[in-house]
Amino acid sequence: MYKDRPMSQHAGAQKLPEGLPLKGRRLFVCGKGGSGKSTLVALLAAVMQRRGYQVLVLDGDASNPEGLIRLLFGLGVEAEPRPLVEFFGGIERVTCPVDDPSPLTRIGDARPVSEKRVDVSQEIPPEYYLRKDKLLFMQAGKIAHYGQGCDGPLEKVVRDFRVSGEAVSLVDMKAGVEHFGRKVPNRDDLILGVVDYTLESVSIAERIEEFCREAGIGDFYLVLNKIGSAQVESVLRDRLAALQQRVVGTLSFDQDLIMAGLSGKALGDCRALAEVGRILERLEQAVAAHGPGESR
Repeated sequence: MYKDRPMSQHAGAQKLPEGLPLKGRRLFVCGKGGSGKSTLVALLAAVMQRRGYQVLVLDGDASNPEGLIRLLFGLGVEAEPRPLVEFFGGIERVTCPVDDPSPLTRIGDARPVSEKRVDVSQEIPPEYYLRKDKLLFMQAGKIAHYGQGCDGPLEKVVRDFRVSGEAVSLVDMKAGVEHFGRKVPNRDDLILGVVDYTLESVSIAERIEEFCREAGIGDFYLVLNKIGSAQVESVLRDRLAALQQRVVGTLSFDQDLIMAGLSGKALGDCRALAEVGRILERLEQAVAAHGPGESR
């Protein structure tokens, strides 16, 4: 059942929990198109590795070309790993979760992936991922050609792909809320909504909160992004109304991130890393506070 977990305005000053509270968890990053989801995923991946996490980044956006692979590795579409949907038999075998809600299975194995998690080192050929230090990058698949059809099979991969071990999974979702309609996130996942300085972004955040309540997802938090002044942040928080308690941090309008986007280079050191570090601390505190045994 959904549980209200307000965030203290002074959460960043609290003692950090011991260990790595997010290990083994899946964190879905959602929001309006252009709000900065992929950038936040890349920044979180960098900060989490410094904190000691093993990180799996899953590109769950079927439309966005390059995106994460550029932010993480400074590479283009020609270097993208093979789509995970092909490992599971391709779109001819993997069905849309709306038309067929049955779980994702391996070829030749009827047990759901959710029950028998994937051991990447033993099962997944290297052409399906890129590895760098403590980071593993994969993609569910892309809309590759005209007339390919519904991206439902790709979303089933995002919904059910789970790996063994202690890596935290960061899932970059496509824009909007369609994946909630397909029941892609579930109550074991942590939802992080990105809100920029538009009313549309606020509206989508409110809709995501409604869906999380319906799904019984208690771990739902918000990050304010592209904030250029205290006035903008104040107005945005007012617009969020009751959702203010879900805000775990703010990212400034960062010129370094803009230049990285224009240059095609991977993200390097920037002011945003410190801001994301504080966001990660607050997420860890929130998750550690209710403990692993509590219903999510």
